[in-house]
Amino acid sequence: MRRTALVALLTFACAAAPAAAAPSLLHVGDSLGVGSDPPLRRLLPGWSITSDVLKNRTTAVGVAIIDRQSSLPDSLVVELGTNDSPDQSDRFAGYVRHVLALAGPNRCVVWVNVHRPPFNGVSYAAFNRVLDQIAATSSNLAVVDWNGMVDAGRAEVAGDGVHSTPAGYQTRATAIAQALQGCQSATSSTGSHTIAPAKKRHRSAPKPRAKPKRKPATKPKAIKVYTPAAAKPTPAAARAEPDDGGGSGSALPFILGALAVLALGSGGYLLARRRRAN
Repeated sequence: MRRTALVALLTFACAAAPAAAAPSLLHVGDSLGVGSDPPLRRLLPGWSITSDVLKNRTTAVGVAIIDRQSSLPDSLVVELGTNDSPDQSDRFAGYVRHVLALAGPNRCVVWVNVHRPPFNGVSYAAFNRVLDQIAATSSNLAVVDWNGMVDAGRAEVAGDGVHSTPAGYQTRATAIAQALQGCQSATSSTGSHTIAPAKKRHRSAPKPRAKPKRKPATKPKAIKVYTPAAAKPTPAAARAEPDDGGGSGSALPFILGALAVLALGSGGYLLARRRRAN
């Protein structure tokens, strides 16, 4: 009878214990998001992922989708900006800040920067600078430097210079997954925790302690999944000496020597003529 009651109690306890919730993710993007979504899902098998990706989507349309959500998951992956006009970087910055405001400080936002040829003669460098600048003051924004990866030969794009190859999409998805892990680690300490109250103890009044000096607040560092390594400087011994335009440093000894030879030659010639005249 006691054994039956114990089994029933354990069964009830196991059933009542809540299962750990799977990490949740909202993935919003354009055609590049369409290509990276399948490998990203394979890389995050335990995640609950909601995807809304569609080709030719602009940042305005994608942000409106995020804005309409009744509630947001743990993390957001945003692949937007490639279909915008590159001369609208101020508007793009407003969209990025709006998404961060919707997410709040405890949700990770991973945003992939832009790699594509200039549009109407204007490059997308300003868009990428916007992401770097905002990430430098936002601890929960992780920037995937897709542009740097492609420029450094770490990822492949197709002939149009915009869309990726299958191998490139795998690389892109891997970088996004790494960004999610890094962003979650950075923001995990800011989550909600329940702490049991400490038991009261009767103690003598503690001596007053000097207040510790407050350290100056430091800005959170931007989370970069990949940043191209800077080119190594050329060793000093291998550098060419600067050309001063005149070459006077190395030619002066030669000129002086030539003048000396001419002087000796002319002196000998004059001496020979005097002898013949006598």
